[in-house]
Amino acid sequence: MKTADPKITSGRAFVRSLNILLKYARLYGYDHSRTIEQLEIAERELRAAIPSGDRAGLLLGATGAQLLLDGVPLEGSPAERQFAQLLSAAGLASVQFFPSVTMEELSRFTRAFPTGKAKPSELAQQLKTTLSGTKGIRVNEICFIATDSRLRDASMAAQLAAATFGEDHDQFTKWLNDPQKLLELIAAAQGAKSGANGSNALAPGTWSTGSGSSVGMLRTSGMGLPMAGESVAAKNFAGTANEQEIYGILSALTSIGQVGVGGGGGVAAAGVFHEQMSQLPGRAQDTLKAAIAELASRGPAAKPDESTLVQLAEHLAIRFALERYETGEVKVNAVRQMLDRLNQEIGALRNILGAHEDKMSEAGMLVESHREILDRQFWAGVPETGKHTVLMSEEAWCIPARNVQSYVDGLLEEGNLADAASVLQNYASCAISDEADARRKAAVGLSDMAGLYAKVDPKLLSEALRHLGLRLSVEQDGELQGIVSSAFVRLSQEAASKRCFPAMEQALDLIAGVESQRPGIARAMRGKMGIEERVPEFVEEALRARQVATGLTGVLKLMPQTAMEQLASRFNRCSLREDADNISDLATDLGEEGLQYLRAAVRSGPVAEAVEMVGLLAKLDPRAVEVFLPNRLKDFPPGAQDRILRQISASGAESRCRILLELLDHVDPMVMPLAIDEIGVCGERESLGRLLTIVDGDLPAGAGNYLRVKAVEALGRTPAPEAVLTVKRILQARKVFGWLHPHELRIAAFQALEKLDPAWAVAFLPKSGLAQNDLALAPLSVTANSKFVRPRRHARVRLSKPVVAMCTNLKEACRLDIKTASLSGGVATISRHLAPGTRVQLKMQLGLRHLQATALMRDYRAQDMAFEIVDISLDERSRLRRMLAEHMVPAAEAGNRESPDNRMSDPADTPVPLVSATN
Repeated sequence: MKTADPKITSGRAFVRSLNILLKYARLYGYDHSRTIEQLEIAERELRAAIPSGDRAGLLLGATGAQLLLDGVPLEGSPAERQFAQLLSAAGLASVQFFPSVTMEELSRFTRAFPTGKAKPSELAQQLKTTLSGTKGIRVNEICFIATDSRLRDASMAAQLAAATFGEDHDQFTKWLNDPQKLLELIAAAQGAKSGANGSNALAPGTWSTGSGSSVGMLRTSGMGLPMAGESVAAKNFAGTANEQEIYGILSALTSIGQVGVGGGGGVAAAGVFHEQMSQLPGRAQDTLKAAIAELASRGPAAKPDESTLVQLAEHLAIRFALERYETGEVKVNAVRQMLDRLNQEIGALRNILGAHEDKMSEAGMLVESHREILDRQFWAGVPETGKHTVLMSEEAWCIPARNVQSYVDGLLEEGNLADAASVLQNYASCAISDEADARRKAAVGLSDMAGLYAKVDPKLLSEALRHLGLRLSVEQDGELQGIVSSAFVRLSQEAASKRCFPAMEQALDLIAGVESQRPGIARAMRGKMGIEERVPEFVEEALRARQVATGLTGVLKLMPQTAMEQLASRFNRCSLREDADNISDLATDLGEEGLQYLRAAVRSGPVAEAVEMVGLLAKLDPRAVEVFLPNRLKDFPPGAQDRILRQISASGAESRCRILLELLDHVDPMVMPLAIDEIGVCGERESLGRLLTIVDGDLPAGAGNYLRVKAVEALGRTPAPEAVLTVKRILQARKVFGWLHPHELRIAAFQALEKLDPAWAVAFLPKSGLAQNDLALAPLSVTANSKFVRPRRHARVRLSKPVVAMCTNLKEACRLDIKTASLSGGVATISRHLAPGTRVQLKMQLGLRHLQATALMRDYRAQDMAFEIVDISLDERSRLRRMLAEHMVPAAEAGNRESPDNRMSDPADTPVPLVSATN
């Protein structure tokens, strides 16, 4: 391919800078800093465009809307075309810049151009006046056309052709885009050459004068020149022209195309065409004519938006490469190199004539690269047997991925799945080739065909990943490492999107091997593979289907941390026991790797991480929680302790009661009532000793009588006859004037005895000093096989009118409109956002007096937020009990309903209408 003239390249840069300079002058004036800076840039580029020792300097010409640099047309922008039109309208043919030009002369030249509207004729006069006496710049008013001189020594045929076209350049361009006319032009050039050798006979297509002064062209006939309908597919181009002659033809077409788009007239174009054709050997001319004839035979099938010269050049390159390959002169990898060289030769022609591609690119449309076009056309010409042979050889990597995919798609349409798999399998093996270029091309191809591998057979994805992973571990070339790793990531992403779990397991196993040798690369790849980020989707699908897909367990085992984080998060959000058991079964399948992560998180992980993992670990390995957690729990904030206790209780672990007893002495006094409540829900006899101790008044440090009430309620849920005497003593104990123990504690004792010894409770009721309204709200019984992870503990009442409460401990006032309440909490509309776990001091407006309690805010439910009472005086609890009893309606009107409770909040806080009578 011809290299660009450095002088022309620098000259184009100067012309662009000159246009910008004139634009700045119109906008800002000549004395503006931006204009002065642009003048300096233009002066530097002008110096670069005039080589040292060049006395002629730089000639900037104009003809119509075309700028010329030393006679060479410029592919200018609209601004440059307007500049050319301005010079032409002013009657200026060219401006000569000599090596002696100075900055001052260049400044005077630019200042001669008017900044406002002016007649073109005034520009010429102003330039003459301004440049008077300068030696570095000269303005020419007479246009000398260089193409006429070339025709001076040309043959009579070329001169007649020029006479026919005259200055009609568009007519010549139309002839170049018409294969039949192009054949006639070549025939004319051959005829002119024959005449120069002394022949008096006119060859077909030579120019001849007719009657009068008209000049016409003879149509081509037989005499060895193919007609438009004649097939030349069998013609052997390799035997007609060698490689150098093909390059010569392409170079000639480039020169012709350059003149075809130039601003000169048909005279210049015809002369250049004749000159280029006359320089080609006869055999090369015959090859060119045969190619044009075949192109003409295609008719409408040819690309209508591309120049005939470009189509012709591509056709010649493809036919030449195909003939060389079919005759066995070159292998398929050499064909690629040959097409690359030919593509470079055609590139210059495309740059000149590729206006269609430019328009598509400017419109934002994707345009197939010219290299891909040649590859595709070459592949289309290879016989089917040849295609299969190539794709099953070690040189399969030479075939572009698009062509491989097209061939495999054809096999799939025929139902030939075995051959399709064999082709893809062989192509993947090229990724471990000894040749660097083979590995590069194969990796890129595998990346492009990732979807095809998953479509044909997911096992092929695993094999392709294996080849790439093994190569990545030993690849030394930095560039190839990036290409191979990109292909590996792309195939991994495809495996993840198509749920090919065995392939994902293969990818993760390989990346672990790479990580041991190249940890930096492996870490970067993990973040891009798209497997870890899809773990939530995998887990969700497995839990929804109630059956783990083949290979999923292996994938999750290789990502124990990510998998356990997702499972623990879902485990903590479960409300149904069946769902929680399903999650714990899946976590159990992950084996020791997952358990090790859970143990490490609870033993020494951050507080937030330990809180999230403790529930699932209690289910899978309760002994680890019992050993690791007590020593850490005392350092946790009360909110974290509260969350841990609820998760352990909801885990359903058989030894959760023992764990809660171990933690009781390590938690904040504010959280102790919740711990006792959860211990009572377990209903285990092993808690009997500690509960009886608390009921008798031996309280942990910081605890109050509210904890005793909770302990009595827990005894009522524990089937232990040994507790009856202690509870009776609480209920019966008297002092001189009245009962010994607080009224609320005696109510809890009587309600516990209703479950432990109902006959005695019925008999003692008349002399108990308790009213029927006091017993209206009793702790709910907890069934051993409840379907909910946290069964409801207290009856909830829908209030007929919301109770207003204010938070008194916050910096900013917060109002709660309590709609549903129980003895342990409620649900309220809140005036501003509070984070779950926030501790609040509530002051409820009950008549003329306020009721105070300490509560923890729970989770949001629709527009409301739940709260749970963690501390309240027994007198205030009695007032709360009476208020709830007043709002109760007959059970027949509302009915008894039970609904699932979210484990993150107390059952009494769930905003579901519920009315309950006493047990």
